[in-house]
Amino acid sequence: MRHLILSFAAISAFTAARAENWPNFQGPNLNGVSSETGLNLTDWEDGPEVLWKRTFNEGFGGAAIVDNEVFLIDREPGETDKLICLNLQDGSEKWHYSYENAGKLPHPGSRGVPLVTDDAVYFIGGFGQVHRVNRKTHEADWVVAIQDKYGAEPPKWGWAQSPVLSGDTIIVPAMSEDAGLVGFNKDTGKEMWKTEGFGNSHSNPTLLTLHGVEQAVFVATNGTDAGTTISVAPDTGKVLWKTDVYFNKIPIPFPTKVTEDLVYLTGGYDNGSCMIRVNDKWEVSKVFDITQGTQMHPPFVIGDHIYFLANENSNHKGEKRETGGLACMDFEGNIVWNTGNDPFMGRGNMIYADGKLLIQDGETGYLRVVEPSPEGYKEVAFADVFGKKAEVDDQIARQKGRANIKIPDFKYWSPMALSNGHLVMRGQENVVCLKIK
Repeated sequence: MRHLILSFAAISAFTAARAENWPNFQGPNLNGVSSETGLNLTDWEDGPEVLWKRTFNEGFGGAAIVDNEVFLIDREPGETDKLICLNLQDGSEKWHYSYENAGKLPHPGSRGVPLVTDDAVYFIGGFGQVHRVNRKTHEADWVVAIQDKYGAEPPKWGWAQSPVLSGDTIIVPAMSEDAGLVGFNKDTGKEMWKTEGFGNSHSNPTLLTLHGVEQAVFVATNGTDAGTTISVAPDTGKVLWKTDVYFNKIPIPFPTKVTEDLVYLTGGYDNGSCMIRVNDKWEVSKVFDITQGTQMHPPFVIGDHIYFLANENSNHKGEKRETGGLACMDFEGNIVWNTGNDPFMGRGNMIYADGKLLIQDGETGYLRVVEPSPEGYKEVAFADVFGKKAEVDDQIARQKGRANIKIPDFKYWSPMALSNGHLVMRGQENVVCLKIK
């Protein structure tokens, strides 16, 4: 029996009605899947049409798109964070909200993706301030400082998460000794619930529906030898299930639903991946482990295979790159194929739209359109979105004769956003909007 996990027919009527919006990290369903069809993903001569380009400070924060407005976070080095609203059609600034936030983060710049509703924009600053900004007044309705309220120490690279909304509850990770996940009332910022502490993380809470029950699932670590994957009821914070079967010293990708009872956990730093089974009594068991993992972004379940970028720090150089690239795996943990170094694609982001994987190469910013198939890698379109190809080719040419060629890594790791045929990509200080419909 084939598992059509990403079937567009399964998307709710609410989501379909708002399919033109990309309101938060990884889109309307929090899984990087767009329901848009009729996209132009192959008929390119010199690449897709570039509608606009903007330059900001360096950073990793991706965009949300709602009602033809683009929302993203920018950070003035060591000084302030700024929420910026742009016109989707031409990239002009419509308004912004800023606040003083002195300090330096490792890997400087913005983090996270805003969460946009009809009346507000929510985001988490790198030092743990949770903001609700009014879309009419452009001022903060409330701010909760996680460090002050919960006595939390910043994770290794600061708070890099994006808020998650379920009903009237905004879910964020506090990651202190006494508070793990916290649920705030979206209108008032009042704490509705909190879980006990369980370590820290760079992963994002996500909403999964298992056995008909929506739940917020999160992966964390104590940083040395113990991991926690926890599931809670979004409205009450009641723990539904919890397991320590997967450990990653720095979790980043969030859990991925595979079937009603299978959940895939993955990450980098040589900690591999794990498939777990969660039955309808909320009992958890391990199905398999594999050594491959994806360091930054979550994988995709398409048909009865899982597609992920098997790229992490340890295989970014030399012959080890042959173990990476885009990988296709079955539900038993068998790698069907991987692209290795041709192409490698770094720690980039993927989204799934109109039957294709759109992949932002994390090293170079190239946009690759791939038709997913267990039969092998099939690239159907390519674009040098950020204009890096000449520089990359020149650096490679200067290494002629070396046994191992070092590919430049521009750290273009930001998540993409797709709305109404407009694809917004960020490469550090550069933000580009492409028309693909």
